[in-house]
Amino acid sequence: MIRPAELTDIDAVRQIGLTTWPVAYAGLASDEFITDGLAQWWSPEAVERGIRNGITLVADEGDELVGMVGLGREGDSWVMWKLYVLPAHQRAGIGKALLGAAIKALPTGTTELLLDVLVTNEAAISFYRANGFVAATKTPDRDLGDELMWMVIDLHST
Repeated sequence: MIRPAELTDIDAVRQIGLTTWPVAYAGLASDEFITDGLAQWWSPEAVERGIRNGITLVADEGDELVGMVGLGREGDSWVMWKLYVLPAHQRAGIGKALLGAAIKALPTGTTELLLDVLVTNEAAISFYRANGFVAATKTPDRDLGDELMWMVIDLHST
């Protein structure tokens, strides 16, 4: 079941990140990138901020959270900052279900959804392309550097 995250989910949402990040980025990013990302994006404060100020949805199986998606604003754009499913639950449709639920949770009239992805993460890029995302030409002012790239889905066509 997919539902909005609650503040009582902070620890479980963090655990998804702490479990998936090292696996998702092993061999694709430096240990420093992984360590810094865990500290910056998966701290209790960052997870709470996402739940309070953005759209955070979770996938649960019984009493266990097995995936999450987090969206927030970047300037005038909606951005999907996080979409992670525990490794033991991947390839079961949970990521696709979270993505679909996230798009449905966007405010009425939202025309596109952006995301950033590690340029070396071919599995994630393939997943996003298979679900309608393409390389973005118009992006927020945030400079992603050389390690990340913007992708976008046109919500008029979904």
